[in-house]
Amino acid sequence: MEPQYNIIPDLQDQNCLTINPNTAKQNNILVQKKWFLRFGIQVLEIKLKTSSRINENEVKLSLSMIDSLNIPLSCRYEIRPVDNEILIGPYIGILVTSRKDYLERSVQYLTSYLYDYAHIGGAVVAFSLEGIDPDQYSIDGYIFNPEKNQWEQGVYSYPAAVFKITYLNKRWRNYFQTVFGNRIFNSYVFNKWEMYKWLCQVPQLNRHLPETTLYKDPKDLESFLHLHQQIYVKPVNGSHGLGIYKVSKMEEYLKIDYDQDGIHYSFSLSNIFDLAEFFRSQFKRKKYILQQAIDLISIEGKNIDFRIVLAKNQAGAWKDMIMVAKYGKSGSIVTNIKSGGSAEIGEITLKKMFDLSDEEVFRWRQKISHIILEAVKSIEQFGVHCGNLGIDIAIDTQKRIWIIEMNNLNPDPLIALDVNNRKIFYKIKHMNMLYAKKLAGFPEEV
Repeated sequence: MEPQYNIIPDLQDQNCLTINPNTAKQNNILVQKKWFLRFGIQVLEIKLKTSSRINENEVKLSLSMIDSLNIPLSCRYEIRPVDNEILIGPYIGILVTSRKDYLERSVQYLTSYLYDYAHIGGAVVAFSLEGIDPDQYSIDGYIFNPEKNQWEQGVYSYPAAVFKITYLNKRWRNYFQTVFGNRIFNSYVFNKWEMYKWLCQVPQLNRHLPETTLYKDPKDLESFLHLHQQIYVKPVNGSHGLGIYKVSKMEEYLKIDYDQDGIHYSFSLSNIFDLAEFFRSQFKRKKYILQQAIDLISIEGKNIDFRIVLAKNQAGAWKDMIMVAKYGKSGSIVTNIKSGGSAEIGEITLKKMFDLSDEEVFRWRQKISHIILEAVKSIEQFGVHCGNLGIDIAIDTQKRIWIIEMNNLNPDPLIALDVNNRKIFYKIKHMNMLYAKKLAGFPEEV
C-alpha cells in the first residue's frame, strides 16, 4: 500500500506546498522543478518546499489553495508526480442518480463501496445529475468522511474520475466525455442487439452466440420460426426477465409462453398473422429482437443459466469474480431470481448436472472464463469503456456454452449474496473503486 498523508493548512506561506525531504525522495519529487498541483480536474501553480519540521505522514498546503481546490481535510491522500504535476488524490466521483432527492435517500448505502477505505484513500464524492453546475465545475453532493464513517453534504469541485451507476442520455455522455474523457467508465450502456452485432463479427465467439435478428416486420417472425422451431422474443433494452416471450412452432398452431408478476402464462394462436398482431400490440414503440431458443439444462422443470460478474482491478486488468447458477421457477421461461427463482454456486451446479470430478469442474470453469474474457475484450475494441460487467451464459443439453446477454448499466454484485458469499460482494465493490482510483491517476505500481 502506498503511503498516505494528512493535509495540514499553511497559514503563512502563499501558493506553497511543503513536504518532508524524505517524502520528496521517496516520491522522486525534485524541489528545483517547476510544479503544478492537481486535485480532481483543477490545477494550480505552486511553490514547492521541503522542511524537516513536517512529519513524513503530512504535507502542508497554503490555506488559500485548500479553499480554491476545495480539498476535504478529513481524508488521507496519496501524492504522485506526473510530468510537471503533483497529484493529490485519488479524488473519485460516484454518479448515483439523476435526482438530488434520490441521492439523499440512498447515499448511506454507498458506504459498502468503502469498507476498505485504507486501500482506496483520498476523497470520494457521491452526486446526482441535478447536483452538477457545469458553469462552476462544481457538485452539490456528499463527501465520505473516513474519520466519522459518514457522508457529508456540501458543494465540491469536480473529481478526477467517475464511476457511473445510473443511466446517461447522449447529451450527458457527450458532456462527461468532454470533461473526463476515458476517466469515466460504464458511461455508454449497450443493448442486446448491439452486443450481438459486435460479437458475431469475432470468429472465436460467433459459435457461442444464439442466432439473433432485430424484429422489423411480421415476415421476420415467419422466417425466423422457419429456421428455429422455438424462439425467444425479447425487448432490446429489457432486464430482470421482463417482457420476454417464448414462441414454439407446433404442427397445428403457435404456442406462446411468458411470465408476468411471478405467474406463468401460456396460450396458442392459429397463424403467423395473429402472432404478428399480438406482438404489434405488445411492442408499441419498443424495439425487440428474435433469438434462437437454447435447449437449456434443467432440473425438475427449472431452467438453469449462469451469471458471471467481472470487474477491473487497480492495474486495469479484468478479473472473473464469481459464477452463480440461476434456477427459474418450475415451468418458467426465465431464470430471474427475483421472480421466484433460486441461486447456487455455479461450480456446484456444473458438478451435479454433468457428474463431473473436481478437476473437470475446474477445466470447465477455465473454459467459461476464457470465453467471456474474450467477449469483454472484444466489446471494448468496439469503443465501449467498461469497468464492471454482468454476463449471462447458458449451457445446453449438448454441453455447448452460449453467451446470452451482458449488463453494463450497473451489474449489482448482490447476486453474490444470493449464494451467501458476502466476501465476494464486498470484493467486487472494492474492485470498482480501485479501478476508479487507477483512472484518477493512481494505478497499481507493478
